[in-house]
Amino acid sequence: MTQTLEQETAPLPDIKISVSQVFGIEADLEVPAYAKPNDHVPDLDDSYVFDRQTTLAILAGFAHNRRVMVQGYHGTGKSTHIEQVAARLNWPCVRVNLDSHISRIDLVGKDAIVVRDGKQVTEFREGILPWALQTNTALVFDEYDAGRPDV
Repeated sequence: MTQTLEQETAPLPDIKISVSQVFGIEADLEVPAYAKPNDHVPDLDDSYVFDRQTTLAILAGFAHNRRVMVQGYHGTGKSTHIEQVAARLNWPCVRVNLDSHISRIDLVGKDAIVVRDGKQVTEFREGILPWALQTNTALVFDEYDAGRPDV
């Protein structure tokens, strides 16, 4: 995974939405959301049908800044479920496939040699984890069981 991640500021959610109105789930809950999407908000699938229990668990994660693990058989829509919740919250969300090609450096960052003012200097280039923390972006670690042990 070689990509340059832009530095962005991390605005906080600026609205609250009704779970019953947005997700069609009978619950007297409001969760934080963003009024406007950015480039990292997943595309909305209007025909997506939400599982109540899974949706409430994911929403609790967004509402209380907690990690949520969704498990199930391969290809059953676990990652899509998270992305569709994020889409309705206008919450930035990036899927990271933890296959054998991703390394700890991709996630955390690395030292890089750059030329600045005609001189070579070493600077730290952040990986996707620090970027996600700074930009308030939800990360979906897909197929975590296929990841390398050092990651």
